[in-house]
Amino acid sequence: MKNEEYYPDFSFNWLNNYKAYKTDLEEKFSSMTTTDENPFIHPLSSEITLNYRLSRECWISKQLAIEQPKFTDLKKINIFIGTWNVNGRDPECSLKGWLNSYKHKIPDIYVIGLQEMDLSKEAYIVSNNEKENHWSEKIEEGINSLNKKYVKIASQQMVGICVFVYVRKELKKVISNVSTSFIGCGLMGIMGNKGASGIRMMIYDSYVCFVNSHLAADTMQVQRRNEDYRDIAKNLQFPFIPPRDNINGFYNGTGFNKEQFYTENMLRFNITSNKWLNNICQENLKEKGNMKINFSIYDNDILFWFGDLNYRLNNNSDVIKEYINQGKIEDLLEFDQLLIEKAKQVVFTDFYESKITFKPTYKYDIGTNTFDTSEKKRAPAFCDRVQWYKASNALKPSEVSFSNKITIEDNEWIIPKNYNSYGELTISDHKPIISEFEIWVRKINTEKYSEIYSQLIKQLDHHENDSIPVIKVSSILVDFGTITNNISTTKTLIIKNEGKVLSSYELVTSLDDNKTSLSFPWISVKPSSNTLTVTTGISIKKIDEIIILKVKNGNDIFINVKSEIVPSLFGIPIETLCQINRPLSYYPWDSILELSNKKELSEKTKELLENEEISCIPKNLYVVIDFLIKYGRDEKYVFNNGNIIIKKYIKYCLNNNIDIDNNLLLFGRSSLSDSYLNSLDNLTSMDSMDSAISSISKMEKLSLYDYQSSESKTNLNEIIYKNYSLKAVKQKIAEIVKRQGKLPSINSMAEILMKFLYEFPNAVVPYEIFKKYGSKFQTLYSALPSCHANTLNYIICYIGDTISYELISKSELVKTFASAIIRPSIDFKEQQEQNITSTMTISKKEKVEIAFSQYIDEVIPPKKK
Repeated sequence: MKNEEYYPDFSFNWLNNYKAYKTDLEEKFSSMTTTDENPFIHPLSSEITLNYRLSRECWISKQLAIEQPKFTDLKKINIFIGTWNVNGRDPECSLKGWLNSYKHKIPDIYVIGLQEMDLSKEAYIVSNNEKENHWSEKIEEGINSLNKKYVKIASQQMVGICVFVYVRKELKKVISNVSTSFIGCGLMGIMGNKGASGIRMMIYDSYVCFVNSHLAADTMQVQRRNEDYRDIAKNLQFPFIPPRDNINGFYNGTGFNKEQFYTENMLRFNITSNKWLNNICQENLKEKGNMKINFSIYDNDILFWFGDLNYRLNNNSDVIKEYINQGKIEDLLEFDQLLIEKAKQVVFTDFYESKITFKPTYKYDIGTNTFDTSEKKRAPAFCDRVQWYKASNALKPSEVSFSNKITIEDNEWIIPKNYNSYGELTISDHKPIISEFEIWVRKINTEKYSEIYSQLIKQLDHHENDSIPVIKVSSILVDFGTITNNISTTKTLIIKNEGKVLSSYELVTSLDDNKTSLSFPWISVKPSSNTLTVTTGISIKKIDEIIILKVKNGNDIFINVKSEIVPSLFGIPIETLCQINRPLSYYPWDSILELSNKKELSEKTKELLENEEISCIPKNLYVVIDFLIKYGRDEKYVFNNGNIIIKKYIKYCLNNNIDIDNNLLLFGRSSLSDSYLNSLDNLTSMDSMDSAISSISKMEKLSLYDYQSSESKTNLNEIIYKNYSLKAVKQKIAEIVKRQGKLPSINSMAEILMKFLYEFPNAVVPYEIFKKYGSKFQTLYSALPSCHANTLNYIICYIGDTISYELISKSELVKTFASAIIRPSIDFKEQQEQNITSTMTISKKEKVEIAFSQYIDEVIPPKKK
């Protein structure tokens, strides 16, 4: 990671869902040009990858690419490529004239591509190699003589499309990793009437690929031919062939640092412009024991594409023949569809072709050298072509090897030598093509390679030893202080990388070696927002835990998370509230936990409850609803717009079992002196508030936190009020009520009611019970625990009373209460209203609201008009 920055977007269950950056490793590492640059310290390291192994491997591969001139020799290979659409004919004639018509040097390799080799209907249905074998025999007969012997390396047939490769016998030993493939582009993409077949092989230490294709016919089908090209270019894939059968020996589990891999793959790093290395490292080789890699036609050092491409001339037959008769072949190329489409850069981008000086190779009367004289009189065209690929930013051969003296003319990987047609063969309506090339291929000096590779490994190890992570945290003690149960509290923990090394970490909260479950689920960590969150429930009274910051290749850091939990009525189960009738402070927290978690009661708890009377509904909930029934009849009130200081007073009274001063809330009449009112007027800043607080005696303190969303709307920060005495609060309330009337108090009490309902750990009506028994109110009532059933009935009676005064409509009340009363049970992290209700889909909410409206009608029948 970068210095003083955080890891982005970790998912903490913990780090189970972490995924490394997707980045172009080849491009990022291209700026590292010397072995002195440390991949663990390099400024781009954090952008390249957070994967330690990939950092090592990409550094090594890049350095090998830089050093390759020291251990790379170049070998020149002569290649003869012939292509011919044979129109389904058998090779009854000799092919020696065509195959020995080379003008340059004796070929080292023959590559022959045939189209329409087999036009029988059976060829589309049943694979049959009879024609392939027949043509192979004729080709071998044509290329072999007393002076030169060739052996067949491979062939690949797809119906009528077939490609053959033969090499001189003495060169066979330098050919390896041969793979073949084909793809159909014809009828339904599978019938093989159009498509391509290909052969990929390693010659010495360079990959060379030959693609023989037959594209869509007809003058008007230019776009179809373009589509065939794109299909072949994208989908013709070759399987990776490892250098030996033991695939596990090739992949050693820590990365591809075997000589074979670099020889055959990594050293192509700067040979071509293809961006395939990153895909190999990050995507295809994740399964150690099952290596599945496919290479496209562009994942090669050298690529030839030839065949009956079927592009025509945009002119009529008579005009074209006149050009031919006048010998204006170059002028004729202005009408060539392939050259036109290439100029638009829609097909064969970065492909090259030798200059065409020969007559069109299509269409002839069979048995003659005369262009089509049939009734259709198809126009002549250069259908049969040979092209080669040259990446725009590929290194020159002279940049790859220092041992070869390369002239300017030879400083290309592919050097064309001859391009012509052969008119003596007349069994087809096409004429065959002759093309000759010299190509450069790499030959690795394994002794020099091993020496340089060993030096690089030592250099990398030295970099690694010099690069130990130095991770610091802002504090090893995160103390949340005293917090109330059933709330979420967040603190920021800064994790800083003070070293120069690429580093990774994980925060561990599980004591289970397999990390299958969290040891303390009430603690969550979100590095994306740099926060530690403690969410308290009714099951704990104290937090004192250790989380471990595990630093890869560094020292672990132990972070202590602490907090004291103090009780509040909110978040305590309904059953528990029905059993306690004294101030909450009267009951030890252990007793509250026993009651709430339905554990076996201790003797002390039994003694405390001995004389307690069990209420039908929670006493404090009754107090809140009773206030709203009595005093909420005059004007419309809302359930989410309470005043923060009035709510704190109400909660204080409820928690401590103190009678609420109704006169104060309704009329602003307080028995306290007004001497402090002036000092509390118009306070909007922390400074003025602090000075006012200093003149007030600090008495009974109020609870510190409230998480209702409405409080974010006030301009006064909650923390301002934490040092208010009860006397000061009552004075402030009196001032508010005198100015604004009783509505702020009614709104505050209504909001307290909703806080109760939303923070019951088990809802008044748990959704699981509602699903099973919620069709009728009486059925549901009978299925609920008694205290839940009584509470539900009492709330519905309150709603009915509110409806009767016609201040708040039934539909408004249903929307407000339905999802608060009927909802899923909540856990530690579902404390806020918006989080609880979001667990229910819209359809579920609608279903709940319809049912709740029905319950109201069942309990309180609508008045007859």
